[in-house]
Amino acid sequence: MSRGYRVRMGAPSWRPVTYHDAAKQVETADAIEMDVGVLEILPEAEMTALLREELAAAGWSKGQDGSMTRNSGAVEVTLSPDGRTVTARAAASRQVTSRATSEAQAASRLEEAGKRAERDLAEEVARRLGAQEGEIRGELQAALQKVYVQALRQKAASMGQIESVHEGRGEGGELELTIKVRV
Repeated sequence: MSRGYRVRMGAPSWRPVTYHDAAKQVETADAIEMDVGVLEILPEAEMTALLREELAAAGWSKGQDGSMTRNSGAVEVTLSPDGRTVTARAAASRQVTSRATSEAQAASRLEEAGKRAERDLAEEVARRLGAQEGEIRGELQAALQKVYVQALRQKAASMGQIESVHEGRGEGGELELTIKVRV
């Protein structure tokens, strides 16, 4: 035997839901500092001046404090005013938002999302710096090599009359410079 049931439902009564939005800016930065070990072929001040000239020729811009800077993508590279260190800096930022039905829940979600975003940004900045480090070191090494050649020529000229200069590459690809000086 079966029985029938009748269910009556009234019109639904919707009550509005209030959402709370929260947002914040997350920023992170990292840097690599490298020593610039310049051989003292000439006095330190002259070697630093030669290095600054070489970097300026390579597109570095001079700062008011005596530093030199260039941008390589999202990485800023700076030679210190004393010319002894090069610092590569990268930074990143991101807007983080959250939405919830209560302010406390929105703040809690925002905090979690902010921590995740900070971790992600830190990894991104570290990758950028790591990818640029080899290029920066190579550029500095090439500039220093040119500085050494100039310094050796100046030093040889101060010792006497230069008879000949021969530049070549050795078996390993290193620069070989031979300067004959009549003293």
